[in-house]
Amino acid sequence: MNSWTLRVVPALTLVLGLAMMHCGPVPPPNGTAGTGGQGGTGSSGPPPGNPPHTNPGFTNLAPPMGAPLDRIGTPLNPPAPAGWTWYQIDGAMCRDGSPTGFYVRYTSSNKLLVYLEGGGACTSPGFCTYNPKNVNERLAGDGETSVGSIGGAVPGRQQPGVFAGGVMQGIFDTANAANPFGSWNMIYVPYCTGDVHFGSKPNATIPGLPTPQQFVGYANMKKFVGRWVPTFQSSVNHVVLTGSSAGAFAAGLNYSMVQDSFGSVHVDVLMDAGVPFKDQYMPVCMQQRWRNTWNLNDSLPPDCTECRQADGGGLLKVADFLIRKHPNTKLGIVSALQDDVMRLFFSISNNNCAGYDTADPVINFIAGIFPGDQYQAGLLAIRSDYQSTGRLGTYYMGGANLIKHQHIWRPRFYENFASPTGVSIAQWTSQLLNGQMTQVGP
Repeated sequence: MNSWTLRVVPALTLVLGLAMMHCGPVPPPNGTAGTGGQGGTGSSGPPPGNPPHTNPGFTNLAPPMGAPLDRIGTPLNPPAPAGWTWYQIDGAMCRDGSPTGFYVRYTSSNKLLVYLEGGGACTSPGFCTYNPKNVNERLAGDGETSVGSIGGAVPGRQQPGVFAGGVMQGIFDTANAANPFGSWNMIYVPYCTGDVHFGSKPNATIPGLPTPQQFVGYANMKKFVGRWVPTFQSSVNHVVLTGSSAGAFAAGLNYSMVQDSFGSVHVDVLMDAGVPFKDQYMPVCMQQRWRNTWNLNDSLPPDCTECRQADGGGLLKVADFLIRKHPNTKLGIVSALQDDVMRLFFSISNNNCAGYDTADPVINFIAGIFPGDQYQAGLLAIRSDYQSTGRLGTYYMGGANLIKHQHIWRPRFYENFASPTGVSIAQWTSQLLNGQMTQVGP
C-alpha cells in the first residue's frame, strides 16, 4: 500500500483486536495438483457455534470453506519471486473486473503471517487514478511521502518486494536474524479493489468514471480465507494479520471474520500506517461517504449495532465491539505522528466533504492537507483511551520520521534510531508477539 493518495487505512483500522491458540508444523498441502487456482465456496460451511476466541452470543462470521491449497499454484510469466507461489482464486476480482488472488511462502513453521497490501482508495476520479485497478498495476515510487508517489498507478505486478525494486526488506527479509517473522509461513494479498479490502458494492458508480467499479474487497477476503483455513488451521498455532496503509485498515476490518474462521488458532493484528480516530479527529462526513461509496455497512458485523450511526460516524465503535466479542484480542499500531500520506487522504473531508466527488490528490496537496497536529492528537487519543485495556501496543515516531508513511516492510523496521528509546520496530514487534503490550515513542 503506498502512494500519496490515501493509505486510507484510517478510520476503522483500530477496529481490531486479537487472540491466541492451536498447534503443529505445516503439513504438505493436500490439494490436487493443478487445482491451486480453484476458488469457490466449497462444500463445507462455517463450524457450528462460537470458536474458543469468541464470547458466546455473537455472530460467527466464518465463510464457507473450500479445498486446501496445493503447492503448484497458478503459472505466472515472469514467475513469482523466489520461494513464493501465486494462486489465482476463482470468483475473486479487482475493481476493473479482472481476476486476483494471493501469494504464499511455505515453511515448516507453525506460525502464519498474512500481509494485506495498500495503495490508496477509489473515492473520486482523481483519487481512483492513484489506486491500482488490477494486480498488474502498482503505485509509482515508494509511497514514503505524498510527493514520493506523484506518478499515481503505473504498470507493474503487485508482489512481495514491489516497492523496493524486488528487494525483500523489513518483514519480507527472511534472511535477517532480527526478523520476528523470518521463519513463518507468509501470505501476501495484492490490493486492487480500491475499497480497503472491505467493500460490498459490485457495479458501483463513481461520478466521472465511465465504467462500473467492482468494490468487492470483502467478498474476495472471504474467498481467500476459505482457502487459507483448510490449508493452515491444523498446522499453525498463531496467525498475525497485518497490512500497511489501506492494508492496515483492512487488517482491522477483516479481523473478526479471520479469527472466527481460524477458531482455536490465535489471531493477532499489526497495523502499519493506518489507524482510526474518534469523530472529533476524523470528520463524520468522510466516514459517511466511505460507507456509501463502498457499502461498508453490509460488510460490518451484523450484530455490531453501534457500528452504524445515523450520521455515518462512529466507525471507531468497531474497535469496542471487537474487544467485547474476542476476549483475547490484542492489537499493535505502528505510525508516524503526522503521516502526510494519511493526511492527504483525510483532505477529501475539506469543507465538510464539499469536494469529495471531484477531489484530486495534486490539487488537495497544493491547497493544503489535513492538519498535522490534529492527526497527531487523534493518534495520542487512541493510546490514551485503549492502553489501560492491556490489549494495545503502540509504536509512534516523530523526529526525522514525523511524516513518513509505511514502516514494517522498509529497512526502518530494524533501525534502532527510529524511536527515542532505541527500540526498533522489529524488537517492539517481538515483544508484542510474546504478549508484552508496550508503548514506544512520544
